[in-house]
Amino acid sequence: MSVGSAPRATAELHDAITRLRAARDAQNITQASAAEALGVTPAAIAGWEHERNWPSSPNFILWARALGFEVVVTDDKGVKLVPARPVPKTKGEEPHHYRLRCLALTLRERRLDINLRQEDVAEPLRVSSWTVAQWEHSYRVPTLPGLVAWCHPVRCRLTLSSR
Repeated sequence: MSVGSAPRATAELHDAITRLRAARDAQNITQASAAEALGVTPAAIAGWEHERNWPSSPNFILWARALGFEVVVTDDKGVKLVPARPVPKTKGEEPHHYRLRCLALTLRERRLDINLRQEDVAEPLRVSSWTVAQWEHSYRVPTLPGLVAWCHPVRCRLTLSSR
């Protein structure tokens, strides 16, 4: 499955999903067990692993976490990028939603650090600057392909890091 007209994002998702499938196999976890842990169906896991469809961004973070990975943003040298200030958790916030907020804040700060406007990020993604603002402030969550592609205009990458 390709990500719109973004072959780079498709390739990056393929690599990440290949790593997650290999980790599941190495840990002798069945698709059924993984599905039960994530609250999805075994068919959903099979669809993700065979790239017939993509998990949602929150499900991708949960899936990675269940297999011992953290979803992070890295720069072009592979250095993990983190928000400049600690990001406080809100009361009752699920860990995957907190992780998405941290990723969004990291991408926003990266955009500002390299002096890009929201319009500069939006145009290559074929979304509005309003959409980028919604993502940056965690009012909306991009699709997984959108999250991966969001990294490109700000010269970074979404990667899996062993926890």
